[in-house]
Amino acid sequence: MGDLSANFSRSEFQCKCGCKKFNITPALIKGLQELRDYLGMPIIVNSGTRCPEHNAAVGGTRNSYHIKGYAADIRVDGLTSKELARAAEQIKVFRYGGIGVYDTFVHVDVRGHKARWRG
Repeated sequence: MGDLSANFSRSEFQCKCGCKKFNITPALIKGLQELRDYLGMPIIVNSGTRCPEHNAAVGGTRNSYHIKGYAADIRVDGLTSKELARAAEQIKVFRYGGIGVYDTFVHVDVRGHKARWRG
């Protein structure tokens, strides 16, 4: 049980550097909850909010959607990144947002226009 939605909690989205910065847009949480409900499987959030310092340390882009609170890097045990990305395409906010497929995770964001890439 989450404090942001049925299955997601604030702690999952706080910056991982220890500063505990939290800046996530409700549209991202809503989309992730829809994806979780669609899959019927737990989603693991590898990265949500990033402070500018942590973003630089992990090699994020200067204007990262993680800093803005619009992005999450996610994975689902038992699914490949490609399978997870295909499922994310079924969720409207991600279909018209960003989906990046990496070897071990998928980046999803609510940027407001379609963007696709492979990491």
